[in-house]
Amino acid sequence: MAGRSGSVRARAVVAAAAGVLLAGLGGPGMAVAAPPRGAVGWQDLGTLGGAWSVPVGLTDSGIVLGNSQTTAGRIHAFVWRDGVLTDLGTLGTDSHAAAVNERGIVVGTTVLADGRTRPFRWRHGVMTDLTAVGGPAWAVDVNDRGEVIGTRHTNTSGEYGQAFLWRDGVSTDLPGRGGDTVPVAINDRGDVVGFTNSADGTVTEAALWRGGRLVSLAPPNAWASMAAGVSDRGQVIGTMRDGAGWRAFLWDNGVFIDLGALGGTDSYPVSINGRGQLAGSVQTPTGMRAVRWHHGVVTDLGTLGGSYSQAMAINDVGTVVGEATDADGVKHGVVWARGRSIDLGPLDVGTSGGRVGFVNDRGLVAGQLGATGGDTHAVVWDLGRRH
Repeated sequence: MAGRSGSVRARAVVAAAAGVLLAGLGGPGMAVAAPPRGAVGWQDLGTLGGAWSVPVGLTDSGIVLGNSQTTAGRIHAFVWRDGVLTDLGTLGTDSHAAAVNERGIVVGTTVLADGRTRPFRWRHGVMTDLTAVGGPAWAVDVNDRGEVIGTRHTNTSGEYGQAFLWRDGVSTDLPGRGGDTVPVAINDRGDVVGFTNSADGTVTEAALWRGGRLVSLAPPNAWASMAAGVSDRGQVIGTMRDGAGWRAFLWDNGVFIDLGALGGTDSYPVSINGRGQLAGSVQTPTGMRAVRWHHGVVTDLGTLGGSYSQAMAINDVGTVVGEATDADGVKHGVVWARGRSIDLGPLDVGTSGGRVGFVNDRGLVAGQLGATGGDTHAVVWDLGRRH
């Protein structure tokens, strides 16, 4: 997946596959609460005039991609760079950003005036419809070569739809197994991963499309599986369902590796970097824990004194970002780097929930902080040399 500092962050597969569009959070926008003294400094990216903003991507060059409520109460995609917030506009009423590559090309979904959803590409300040893609459709990812993946609905498609690859103005449907085909991520080599369903919808298998051909990634002894990310080396991460629960796996050149669960039942990978290091979370007997996998070894990254932590991304340096609770149960943003944790401060305010979602190789972290009134604002933290 492009725009992730050489690493790949897994998407929420069901949301991406179903084309769920970001819903407005409602309520008046208020100031973002400040983190405690001593935390890493952060910058509020603001909004497009409305109450809220959320990030959805971060590049090594420092581009933050997101969505925001506008003054008119609509939803527009935005890019933030060097302190400047740019509204990407829309081809109808709303736009929803999905991914950005290192060239600054953005893809996502726009809602037309008649309510139809269409995939868009934004480049050099201009948003265009991917007209070669037929029917209601949405884009989910773009690589540094400008290749776009997404899903479109057809008269015969099921719950999710038909996966497509758009390249140089030509859209090609990706082959499946008779049912839905769902793309989730694309690397810079053009490898696409996701999952496919059987014609009757009873079998779900992780999938890799390489050179336009479907490669089965069905793990042994698993009755369901989904691929969630792919590195530029072609390593695939995902989850598989067996008798014990959902378990994280790594597929590397035809070899499946069960990533384990620290004695628990469920494990979920969220990101893989160019060195083959993975970040994710494991449901242990004592609670959810953020973990790092490397060379077959799983490391519990710990908490801030509470019972919960969750990883969200890893960069090529091996820095992991996510969230953890303190001894009082308050959720904080956390960076795990060089064998220690860095507290980014509390994320939530009242009923609004924050999160830390992205980290690039320069030590820039993107996420959102809760604000009074039930809204959130996109923010960035700058770790500098501490990453």
